[in-house]
Amino acid sequence: MVFVVAIVAAVVVLLALVGTLVRRRRRWRNKGMVLAPEFQTRDHAPVSHAEPGYAEMSYDDWWESDFFSDRSLEPPRSEPAKAPEHPARSWEAIPAERSEPVDLTKSAAKEIARQRRQRAEERRRKLLLRGGIQYEDDASLAREQQLGAGGQGAVYGLVDNTGQVAKYWDLPLTRGAREFEELVHRRTDVEAAVSGHPIHLCWPESPVRRGGELIGYTMPRIGGQFYFEMTFGSVTKKHARELQHAIPRKQGAVPFPFEVDDRQRLELVYLVAVFLDGMHRNDLVYGDFSWMNFTFSLDPVELCVLDFDSSRVQGSLPFTRSLPLDSPNWEDPQWHGSTVVRMDSDRYKFALFAYRMLVAKSLDAEIDPDRAAEWGRDTGSTMLSGLWSRAIGVAGTRPPMSQWVAALEQIRHETPDLQPF
Repeated sequence: MVFVVAIVAAVVVLLALVGTLVRRRRRWRNKGMVLAPEFQTRDHAPVSHAEPGYAEMSYDDWWESDFFSDRSLEPPRSEPAKAPEHPARSWEAIPAERSEPVDLTKSAAKEIARQRRQRAEERRRKLLLRGGIQYEDDASLAREQQLGAGGQGAVYGLVDNTGQVAKYWDLPLTRGAREFEELVHRRTDVEAAVSGHPIHLCWPESPVRRGGELIGYTMPRIGGQFYFEMTFGSVTKKHARELQHAIPRKQGAVPFPFEVDDRQRLELVYLVAVFLDGMHRNDLVYGDFSWMNFTFSLDPVELCVLDFDSSRVQGSLPFTRSLPLDSPNWEDPQWHGSTVVRMDSDRYKFALFAYRMLVAKSLDAEIDPDRAAEWGRDTGSTMLSGLWSRAIGVAGTRPPMSQWVAALEQIRHETPDLQPF
């Protein structure tokens, strides 16, 4: 009997020792371990680990530096993450089969790097859905003769692609890749907004790079209907039909081989309004408004928009990283010297353009509300008088482009024959 009791006592002691050892080993293995993500809580409430949707992502998060580089246009790549000094809530759960001590700092770094890779991959997938961007190497582009030049660069024809041209800047750009890509992506949105109207956009398409620097881009070539020919002696030259050519020439000047009547001028003003409204509806500012940035055709009337170098998403920098440019006689007095381009200035410049086209028929006239009101009474187009008066008012109170579009649409239907002022 005594022998049996001794055996039972020995078994109990042995089981107790085994249980103690198991508990100590389990505590040692689980030291620093947190619950799996689906069971983590904060203040007794489940924690959501879902990635934010595209529409909810902030601008800074979308253009995170591990995906887009401000320095070059090299293919995006992830950067190794640095572990925080106090990784309190980002430790990953330790697999059950591991038995060695856990390096919490290394584990936190791995988790952060994994999350960043996951976000970058999600952005890449969404960019592919938006129609990724094709980069051109300068060495692979065979240029033809120079077609034109401006204050920032020159435009050349392409040997292998007669439907496109390439614009090269005088100086390469080392920053602005992400702003350029965002502008390229928004082309389809603007085209959808102006669909149904004879508006052509020479929108930037493929960035051209040399040694990792942005030196220019390709864009559609201006259609042949937007040119006209003039002969001087034995020389015939082709010229782009810019909007300034819709203004009657002064007496004594060489006449153009075409004429633009009041009805066609109204149609051109309407098309420019539709274009700017499409830009603003997609949170884009056009920027540098001038006569030379628009060309047109007659029979039928069509509009072609050029030069998007100053365009940008509202509130962001332009991809050229240049200060705002205003062509002579197009400066906005309310924002003179401002380093920010606003839709408010687009609205003012359009009002100035419409006044010069319809009322003053002048390249440099300033808005005169009294003259605009008199023009309205004579032509029956009084709807525009109030818009012109508001357009020269305090900054921020100028009528949006949608109001101009609505007024011009009504005038087009109600005044089939505008009388000269």
